[in-house]
This record gives sequence, structure tokens and C-alpha cells, in this order.
Amino acid sequence: MSNSKIPAVEVQGLTKSFGSVLALDGVDVSIGEGEYFVLLGPSGGGKTTLLRVIGGFIRPNAGKVLLHGHDVSALPPDKRPTTMVFQSYALFPHMSVARNVGYGLRIKRLASKDIAERVDAMLELVGLAGYGARMPHELSGGQQQRVQLARSLVLDRDILLLDEPLAALDANLRKDMCLELKRLQETVGITFVHVTHNQEEAMTVADRIAIIADGKLIEAGTARDVYERPVKRFTADFVGENNVLGGTLVAVDKSKVTIDLGFGRIDVPVGDTVATEGVPASFSIRSELMELLPADGKLTNSTQTLNGTYREAVYLGIFISHVVTLPDGTAVIVRKISGGTENRRFERGEAVKIGWEMTAARLHMS
Repeated sequence: MSNSKIPAVEVQGLTKSFGSVLALDGVDVSIGEGEYFVLLGPSGGGKTTLLRVIGGFIRPNAGKVLLHGHDVSALPPDKRPTTMVFQSYALFPHMSVARNVGYGLRIKRLASKDIAERVDAMLELVGLAGYGARMPHELSGGQQQRVQLARSLVLDRDILLLDEPLAALDANLRKDMCLELKRLQETVGITFVHVTHNQEEAMTVADRIAIIADGKLIEAGTARDVYERPVKRFTADFVGENNVLGGTLVAVDKSKVTIDLGFGRIDVPVGDTVATEGVPASFSIRSELMELLPADGKLTNSTQTLNGTYREAVYLGIFISHVVTLPDGTAVIVRKISGGTENRRFERGEAVKIGWEMTAARLHMS
């Protein structure tokens, strides 16, 4: 990634409404030169709207779009240093692979020899050398997506916008294409801005991830940041498999706070969070960091414990998710590796206890 201090993409105070629907609500984000940046969030949260505003396909009601420090808010898509990969492959069915890839170059009236050389080089880059004469209907879904990538990259723009580019692929092919996208981005060295609602996809490719929901940027960070150290409760709920519990904050000291759940009190590290006694607060613990034992068992790696009732086990292949109901009816997930020594059989309705090391929890004041 470049050390340039000028971001490749910067949006300031972006707001966009569609009638009474507020799609973007004062969004600010900065994306570095040569960064693989992912916009992750639920459907309808504003991800694609933000991407299309960056690309010039949608005009915002307020705010600015700066690309490499230049305000492009009033420029159409073809006047911006961006190109876009859409969710649908959008290939011309009557054109060969080579003609599809070279279409934008022909529009720019490049010499035929130059077009052919650049198309051949791009097809080799995306792993389709020798496919130039084929027609789109002769290709698999993954190959068609590679053609669309080649058609975008051949234009030699330095910001590539990808709108749910892998949504139409099956799970196994999506995993392969994630690795291919990351390889391509590292090879060409340009900025990728990628929209998805798929967490595994985001974690695989991203240098950084921004969580987008309800038209707002909730928080941004590395994949490890948003998975292991979520700041906002929404992020903890959305990313990974976190258990989120809430209550009243009843005590604060320098290193920890105490939250009263109504059926027990739990200590949580305060971290960098500003905490105030007497207000609602929540905390999250990743399901794989929790212990589960019978009510009379001894938890060996936990300083925080709660009693509950065993409900069921959900087999997920490599993992088993054990569901426990707490006294207030909240369902908690304890995830363990299938066949591991920590797994044992529990009966529905059996009294159990769950626990975790205090440092595994994250405090959320919002």
C-alpha cells in the first residue's frame, strides 16, 4: 500500500435520499491508495448507494466525493478515474470474450494492435489466456466474472468499484474467486472498493472493512479489528457469532466495569470506552471463547460465570453450536469444534453453566 497522504477515495458528509427513504446519512470515509476496502453490511443498509455515489452513477443530496484529492462530485462516471464491476456479469452475449474485454478500448478509439495486445495481457492476468474467441454462453459463472473483471481492469483506471461481484456464484466458487480477487488487486496495485453482505468474503479480501447500516458508517477497521475488537454493539451483533448481553452499569473503576443483568453481575474490561454508572450498557463475547459445563462442573478458564438451561446442539460440520437459555430467556451460543475433547452430550432442559475469561468480553456503550 502506498504511503501517500492523499487518500484515493474520500467522501465527506454524504447524504442521499430516495423520496422519504434516507439511504445515506452524513457518511464520512477515507480509503488509502492501493487499499482493498470492503463495505460490509446488511441488505438495504446503503452500501451500494455509497459505491454508486463514488462512481458518479448517483448524485448525493449533500456532501463531497474526492478522488486523489480532487472534488469530482459534479463529474459523470466517464470523467472519474473509476471503473465498476456489477453484480450481474453484464457481458454482451453477441460478442466474443476478446471483444467484450476490448469494448471500452474501442470506444476510446485505440489502435486495433494496441487493443489486441492489452486484451491478451489482461486475459492472461485473470487466468483466461486462450479464451478470447469463446462466447459468453460457453463460459462458467466464474469465468464470466473474470471476463467482467478483465473488461474493467483493461481500461487502466486506478480505482475499481465492485458491487456484490460474487453474489451469483456458488459457495465453493466464491471462495476461489475471493482469493483470485485479492491476488489481482495485489498484482495491479490499484484501489479496490468492494461491496458485500457476506462476512467470509469480506474477511478474505479486505485490508480494511467499513460496517454500513441504516445509511451510516458504524465503524471501520481491519478484519481482525471488527471481528475480535468491535466497538459498537451493532458490529458485535453483525460480525461473527457473538453473544451480546445487556443490563445496567452499576460500578466503574480504571480497569473494569460491573454490569447488572438482573439475574447476575458480570465484570467487563473498560478498555478505551467512556463509561458512566447508572446507564444501560452491553457487552459481547465471541461464542468460541466460552466454556460450557454441567451446573456442578468446574470451569477451568473462566472468571465470569452464568447459570442457564441447555436447549439444543446445532451441528455445523467443523463446529457444534450449543444453545443455552439464560434466566431472562436470552439464548446464548457456545461454539466448539466437532469431535473436540470439550464436547460432551447434554440433555434438553439440563441445568448448565457458561463462563469466559473477563478479558474476552468487549464493552459497548452504543
